[in-house]
Amino acid sequence: FKVFYQPKYNIEGDKPRLCSAEALIRWFHPEYGMISPGEFISLFEEKGLIHKLDRYVWNEAAHQVKEWKEKYNVTVPVSVNVSRVDVFNPLLGDMLDGIIKDSGINHEDLLLEITESAYTDNSQQIIDTVTALRDRGFKIEMDDFGSGYSSLNMLTSLPIDALKLDMKFIRNICVNEKDSALVEIMIRISDLLEVPIIAEGVETKEQAELLKGIGCEIIQGYYFSKPVPGEEFEKFIEA
Repeated sequence: FKVFYQPKYNIEGDKPRLCSAEALIRWFHPEYGMISPGEFISLFEEKGLIHKLDRYVWNEAAHQVKEWKEKYNVTVPVSVNVSRVDVFNPLLGDMLDGIIKDSGINHEDLLLEITESAYTDNSQQIIDTVTALRDRGFKIEMDDFGSGYSSLNMLTSLPIDALKLDMKFIRNICVNEKDSALVEIMIRISDLLEVPIIAEGVETKEQAELLKGIGCEIIQGYYFSKPVPGEEFEKFIEA
């Protein structure tokens, strides 16, 4: 298993600015080669192993942030996925605190992604857990926003620091007016909540320009780069 990193860029100014990265796991199998998460994550969930994989990614990402900081004297925050199993673990906060202490980074350097659908499973418990994590200093990104059917009323009570648009909304924004209008509505919601919105799955210049035009602050996707190993990611920091 190896952790790859995909850059996220702030596009508000004249020139895109590297602002953070997302940690993504890859499985290099001796017989089948590289296997994408879409093919094995569900297996790990079924077998009760997802928490071990998550902790591996958290540790690797935290130490990578520290390595980049020591090498370049700059902090590139990295977002990591927190699965539903982890969210309901009463020791989650202590585990994450341990990783922060061991790696020597700050809490805000490790961004925690929790899917929108997790909030709808047991909303009050999720809200309590996320509130406790934010009290410790962590920043929370709601992943796959728009796919989990959370109510607009519920959004106003969610303790989050960023909304991350599900990539399926980005795919056709340049050819489908309804998709474009829907994304614009979601951006207005993020403005109302006073949190930035992140669009993932951005692949073309046209998509990037349209998103910038309707007020999206941060984008991620193949337009800038596919996920790459930590050592290859350094070219973005140097640039």
